[in-house]
Amino acid sequence: MAWSLLIRNGTVFDGSGGPGRAADVAIEGDRVVAVGPGLAGDGAARSIDARGLIVAPGFIDIHAHSDFFYETCPSAESKIRQGVTTEVVGMCSFSPAPVIPASKAQVENSASALGAELEVRWSSFGEYLQLLDSRGLSINVVHFVGHGPLRFAAMGAEDRPATAAELDRMKGFLSEAMDAGAFGFSSGLVYPPSAYGDTEELVALSRSMAARGGQYFTHMRGEAGQLLTSIAEAVRICEEAGVPLQIAHLKSFGRENWPLFDRALEAIDAARRRGLPVTADVYPYAASSTFMTALLPGWVHDGGTARLLERLADDAMRERLLRENLRADGRWQTERGTLGFDEVTIATCPDAAVEGLSLQALGERRGRSSAEAMMDLLCEHEAMVSAVMFTQAEDNVQKALKQAYVMIGSDSLGLTCGAGPHAGRPHPRMYGTFPRVLGRYAREAGLFPQAEAVAKMTGQPAAKLGLRDRGVLRPGAYADVTIFDGRTVHDASTFDDPHRYPTGIPYVIVNGRVVVDDGRFEAAPAGRVLRRGAD
Repeated sequence: MAWSLLIRNGTVFDGSGGPGRAADVAIEGDRVVAVGPGLAGDGAARSIDARGLIVAPGFIDIHAHSDFFYETCPSAESKIRQGVTTEVVGMCSFSPAPVIPASKAQVENSASALGAELEVRWSSFGEYLQLLDSRGLSINVVHFVGHGPLRFAAMGAEDRPATAAELDRMKGFLSEAMDAGAFGFSSGLVYPPSAYGDTEELVALSRSMAARGGQYFTHMRGEAGQLLTSIAEAVRICEEAGVPLQIAHLKSFGRENWPLFDRALEAIDAARRRGLPVTADVYPYAASSTFMTALLPGWVHDGGTARLLERLADDAMRERLLRENLRADGRWQTERGTLGFDEVTIATCPDAAVEGLSLQALGERRGRSSAEAMMDLLCEHEAMVSAVMFTQAEDNVQKALKQAYVMIGSDSLGLTCGAGPHAGRPHPRMYGTFPRVLGRYAREAGLFPQAEAVAKMTGQPAAKLGLRDRGVLRPGAYADVTIFDGRTVHDASTFDDPHRYPTGIPYVIVNGRVVVDDGRFEAAPAGRVLRRGAD
């Protein structure tokens, strides 16, 4: 038999969560054609000896933010080296489309705040996906449309309910995105302008796509003191609109809210027992990362970034911020939760000299209070600053990982290409999420077998998204394959030294093309934009 690639002597984890089995995997073109023991390799154009290694479906990152980076990094190296062959993007209300002339600057500003350079050259979601098709991606992309650009295009950045006409415009933009192949829409209910939408708006938008198989992914209204009411809102949207629900990066934010987590899991279990299609994702770290502007209350954001900067430059507005948000114990409190300035470090900033500093250390260096130093920094760099926040409990991270309905998502804000050096001190999840689950939590902590960990990264997200021929290793499936050493796979990225690729993942194959070859990255246009109903 003549095959383009034969993977021999490996232990196959097929993505179902069942135990591994000794088998060879034969690939012809972009498809798996045979899985079984003793496949003859004489006619294969290429053979890989996977003796002592695990052969798994390519990992699916169910929650990522790389869409603003494909323009400059279509190779997606920091993801593919983790074994990821498909990313799900357009999360937390952010996506590069749709755009109208009046919202172009707002969408580009969203990208800038993430550290990306984006020049919008499209209008509709379909036009954007067509351009993405031409980028020569090395990775497969599943795209959702963000609630933010829907609102920007329909009504700008105003903090108010949508009118009936504006809601109809949002539905129209969402319908066009669904026609183009979007898998649904996402909200980010702590991020303006998505945060300005009420429950009824979210139900109406979700219901408008329900008959077409659209799914609702949400960064909920709150993950701190509002955790339980936020879950109730998300479940209500799921039930009333008749759409599947995905709760993003399930967590309890702020030490005073850690005890709420068990009740949060109980609330999700209760919804699932009633038959509601509720699932979630998590990243395997006790720290989060986002825009530093997320530490400011909602009223500061009304009207967009320009108005936010005007308010931060106004002494009276600063006094109001300090009065309303700085607690007597020195901790900072907003709708997002409560944290100490020593728990927040600067991840990326145009001034590289401050990256890695905590806000407390920044204030000490400048001779200012931590809160004033934060506001100064945002003004100096037009709000283009991101942060890492150490506000979660490790015990809760492990509880989330163990839930049967929880999948793995990196929530990472960007991609890097090549050996570096690379700028910033980003969250290590952009390099280490998937090997960390396999190594630290499956092999070392024993939370679950590695085969189950693989299922959380492959078969489960594929089933959630309706990707029938991905996330599995069987004849007829697309040849997305990750080969790793279950004994040594390890995340090398740390908070102090994040720009480090993992070890123990020698081969990654995307649509039948070897992209990581014996540890060497080979950028190739192997990836595809996957469209709902077509893949």
